[in-house]
Amino acid sequence: MSDNIGKVFGGRYEVREIIGTGGMAVVYKAYDTVLHRYVAIKVLKEEFAADNEFRKRFNNEAQAVAKLSHNNIVSIYDVSQDHSEAEYIVMELCEGVTLKDYLRKKHHLSWQETVYFSQQVARALDHAHSRGIIHQDIKPHNIMLLRDSTAKVMDFGIASFANSQETKKVSEAIGSVHYISPEQAKGIKVDYRTDLYSLGVVMYEMLTGTLPFRGDTAVAVVMQHINTVPPKPSELMPDIPPAMDEIVMHAMCANASQRYSSAMELLNDLERIRSNPNLYLNYTNRASSATRAIRYDDEEQATQLIRGVPVDPDAGYHMYEDDDEEEYEEYTPRRGGRKKQPSGTGIIIGGLVAVVAAALFALWAIFSGGSNVKLTVPDFVGMNYYEEIEGTNYEKQFTIRVEEAPIEDETDYEDGEVMMQDPEAGEKVKRGGKISLMIASLGADAEAQPEEDTEEEPEEELVNIPSVEGSSYQNAASALKALGLKVSREEENSDTVDKDDVISSDPASGEEVEKGSTVTLTVSIGPKEEKVSVPNLFGMTQSEAVSALEKLGLSVGDIDMEESDEPVGTIIRQTVSPGNEVAKGTSVGIVLAAEPPEYEDEEFPEEADPSDSSVGFTKDGGTTYIKIALPSDRSSVNVRVTVAGNTLYDSSVNCNRDSFTVHASYSGTERVQVTMDGQTIYDGDYNFAS
Repeated sequence: MSDNIGKVFGGRYEVREIIGTGGMAVVYKAYDTVLHRYVAIKVLKEEFAADNEFRKRFNNEAQAVAKLSHNNIVSIYDVSQDHSEAEYIVMELCEGVTLKDYLRKKHHLSWQETVYFSQQVARALDHAHSRGIIHQDIKPHNIMLLRDSTAKVMDFGIASFANSQETKKVSEAIGSVHYISPEQAKGIKVDYRTDLYSLGVVMYEMLTGTLPFRGDTAVAVVMQHINTVPPKPSELMPDIPPAMDEIVMHAMCANASQRYSSAMELLNDLERIRSNPNLYLNYTNRASSATRAIRYDDEEQATQLIRGVPVDPDAGYHMYEDDDEEEYEEYTPRRGGRKKQPSGTGIIIGGLVAVVAAALFALWAIFSGGSNVKLTVPDFVGMNYYEEIEGTNYEKQFTIRVEEAPIEDETDYEDGEVMMQDPEAGEKVKRGGKISLMIASLGADAEAQPEEDTEEEPEEELVNIPSVEGSSYQNAASALKALGLKVSREEENSDTVDKDDVISSDPASGEEVEKGSTVTLTVSIGPKEEKVSVPNLFGMTQSEAVSALEKLGLSVGDIDMEESDEPVGTIIRQTVSPGNEVAKGTSVGIVLAAEPPEYEDEEFPEEADPSDSSVGFTKDGGTTYIKIALPSDRSSVNVRVTVAGNTLYDSSVNCNRDSFTVHASYSGTERVQVTMDGQTIYDGDYNFAS
């Protein structure tokens, strides 16, 4: 559809050049002669113009995005009105690269950069979902990265409206097969969580540089989405924090009911890990069970799980929100487990006291600066709640919520002692802000027990160490703590025991130890990673590179072509430098030499800057070739070429030749800038139409 170049759509949009081609449409850069600005115009391909299904999907994008207005979503300005013209959508022109192209260049991203872009996509999805729009095709190809690092979601061509969905047949499932959700693959009704699954796959690819599921056919990939759990990202890239693993795998959970329930919930976790890489989430255990994990495996304590209490990964407390429960049962902490029932008189007096206290507190808040004053959180751990916190000035400064953790009386904790707190000591919270405390409770009869009714020493209670080998560390630690034992953790590599599972315990299973003793669990961190040295692929053909890499347990990654004076088809660059030590299975991208175009020097136009003959221009049909002379006194230089503000080339060039050529496709007069090692060697206007 290059014949659309030069056309005017809608009486105002002058088509200048092609900037992208998709399955059913071509995207052009156009000039809006009314508002005097450049826009992007997406035109339905002629071969689909008569197909009602494609026309419906094309118009659906305009309807969907027209309801949206968000910084992270490409805006729509106009749509075709005259049906005698081709169907088109006029959109915001985004100057940048797709996330897919960015990944091809960088191979994979750091977890921090992954969080940065994922947060922006999550905000876009939260906005779309709030308007009833499900994108249904989230993938790196549909995420544009601008020069200021803003991410914009685009291409709502197969978006659906949540309140008007119809169940689809499996054969009608739509979306890109590598990013499709299991419910899309099955052709069943989807909701907002389908976009969160696809975003999880995108995050996986950003972190690892590879897709979680691959196969020889589309059906093979789809079946993996439904039936297979991929390895955690950190198993491919060890520097990824465990919480990042949890976020990605939770978003990619095949069971939608165990996935993030909203984009905002995902966004909140991304914000938390951004500020705290050591965040502990434990979504993995949640996904393995339909019910909430209860501390010490005691179901009677389920009602004592209060939302917001911090979780210590070594303490054996797993706090989850039940999928079937809207609210947690409120639990009023009481000393010794007793809860005195108030009398009628007590209720009246208590009510009056509460009213007076509330009034005094309101006056105090007004005259002391109100709730905007920030206070430093004290260190409550180790304090006795009943003796040092309850009824003191602390309760005037903060809103304190407590949860009891029933424990045996033969422990290191005293009744009422604060075991954990959230926020931690030293953090700042507003006056009146919420602080959660977990306190030790010795049971209902703790107060009634005499301090000492005999001079005889009580017999030490012995505990038989259970068999925990092969269990997950979390389950093993919970089982041991339920017996009143303490747990320490050691790690070592293992070729036979899965990562995070227990290899052995010390003391060993079957031995008897005193209650309160410490059991050391040796936990597997997986097999010792075997690393290999990346070979030098320069000058090899593609098949030779494949053979050389496969012998070392490596593989060829992305393959690109670049004009070069080197023999055509030979490798001139590789994405992983020779000699680097990498893990087996790593992909190495290669760049193959392509034959440069032929041109005659005498055809260069006079428009070239006469003060510098190092840059020249020639044309061949609709393509202009920019020829750049290379210095002979350097082995390589960095060349950057921009036209109309768009970067056409920015990379190192080998100076083993006289010149280097970059091709451009423009139709008018545009500004051309060429720099070599950061120094401008050409800056002027050139008429590409001449």
